[in-house]
Amino acid sequence: MSENTSERGILAIIGLFVGGGCLLIALVSVFNTAFDLSLALSVSGSSTPLPKTWDAVIGLGVVGLLIIALSLFGSFVAGKFAAAKGKPLTRLGIVALALVFLAVIGRGLQILALVSTYGSMLAYYATDGDLDDVRAELAKGPDREALDNAVSRAAQYDNVAALELLLEAGADMRDESSPPELRRCALVGESYEFIKMALDHGVGPESCSNGEAAVWEAVRFSESDAEAAKIVGLLLEAGWSATAIREYDERTPAQIADEKGWTETAAVLAAAGG
Repeated sequence: MSENTSERGILAIIGLFVGGGCLLIALVSVFNTAFDLSLALSVSGSSTPLPKTWDAVIGLGVVGLLIIALSLFGSFVAGKFAAAKGKPLTRLGIVALALVFLAVIGRGLQILALVSTYGSMLAYYATDGDLDDVRAELAKGPDREALDNAVSRAAQYDNVAALELLLEAGADMRDESSPPELRRCALVGESYEFIKMALDHGVGPESCSNGEAAVWEAVRFSESDAEAAKIVGLLLEAGWSATAIREYDERTPAQIADEKGWTETAAVLAAAGG
């Protein structure tokens, strides 16, 4: 056995051990997550908590499988490359096929990471991606959860154009795919243009989960009197309450506007009886 062959074998074995270790920890973490055991890995006096969310467990398992697969694949390719000594075209073909394989795997991992982070590729493209990508994902007939995630991400990035495409495809702001206590109306706290787009597509107080205090949010968090006045006027016209407040703050929208010295906003609220 040559020195190079021996080194490849050692590297492959190391990779298998590392990947196997990840899989073992992922397996233990399944029980840690399922039974909320709060287990930790202790080494030399230091303690590292094991994953206790399903996303983290799945991610660790995927990493373990990937390390094992790449270790075996790398050893296989290196062996074939070495065996093709004196055959430059064959070696070139081996390298090309290996690169294609890695590119496919890399794209798959990218998609996996994006879906794990954003909830769906549609949600990822709704952040600030190309609108053609949003259209392509919508053409696949996404489910309610994917649409809800996409609306939330479009709001996070104030992507008005993406929101328009989503609403025209049947999305809404009820957020019904989330547990009732976690539902949130995506237009709350957003820009005038984003809110207007939502209202133009039929979103109202009755179809905006946990968005009763949208006017309060606009007054509390807008950056200027003029901006707040525009948003508040829009929301009031659509039927939102001028007096609804957040449970953690007893001040009404009118009181907040007065404290800020925002006369335009105060006038709009006063006209609505706020």
